[in-house]
Amino acid sequence: MKKIIYLIILTVSGIFRTNAQETGKTPEYKVPAAYHFDYKVVYEINKEENKTPETMSYYFTKNGDYMSMETPDNQKDKDMNFMVSTKDGLMITFGEERVPKSQDKYRKVLKVMDMHSMMKGSAENMAALAKAMPKKDKPVTDDKKPNQLDNFVKTGRTKQVFGYTAEEYSKEFTKEENGQMHSGTMSAWYAKVDFDPEMMFSLGMGSMAGGQSHSKMNQSHPNNMFGMGLTQKNYLLVEMDFTEKGGKSGMAMKAVSIDKTNFDKSTEGYFIKNYAGLSMMEMMEKESAEN
Repeated sequence: MKKIIYLIILTVSGIFRTNAQETGKTPEYKVPAAYHFDYKVVYEINKEENKTPETMSYYFTKNGDYMSMETPDNQKDKDMNFMVSTKDGLMITFGEERVPKSQDKYRKVLKVMDMHSMMKGSAENMAALAKAMPKKDKPVTDDKKPNQLDNFVKTGRTKQVFGYTAEEYSKEFTKEENGQMHSGTMSAWYAKVDFDPEMMFSLGMGSMAGGQSHSKMNQSHPNNMFGMGLTQKNYLLVEMDFTEKGGKSGMAMKAVSIDKTNFDKSTEGYFIKNYAGLSMMEMMEKESAEN
């Protein structure tokens, strides 16, 4: 449950960047027999705190109605091992849980959560929930600092990436690190693809780039590295790299495969908990009552 709550906080901070509005009655959500995906994109991500690159896989539909980010093997646990996010604001998680009143048995469980309804009158609850979380688990946001991901400019350079033409966007950067100033060039490569990956950016892809503030990654910022994925149709970020003057250079992330797929995530055999239409507190109360 703790992991689900944390994901909710991250997702809400990524999607709902303005004041929450009351919504009408949520129509009943019917869980399909399977979620079908048409494309799979695998990224290799280099983070300074990791000795070896991390791999992340995204599944997309052609029309962009929903997507999935596959949980890395080293982060999978029983309560959530696969998640689907929809453009309508639903989050569907797959996992396992103990059978109520039979704690030695497990069952497969699918949970449907509605991010819109969770925001109904829950601003105070969200703040209290975030305050109660351990400091190390809290999402990092800092709206006071200037956004270092703005003002990328197209350079005119192109290259082929898995059959797609990618264009380079670049900017000069200066940052302070351990009391020393560093400067250099950051580059982002975008490719026009034949599917819709917009949700990857609206859900806060910034965590892949070192935890930049989700609230700033939106289309109101001119040529924001991730905002470009929102403002230009079928635009997929395929590579990010940097070069420091007189210092280190490297690849922050790159797509290592972009493939058509015919992947179905079946919902057969899952015990369904449909929390669509419930607020955060209502969901937590129902979850507690069921266990």
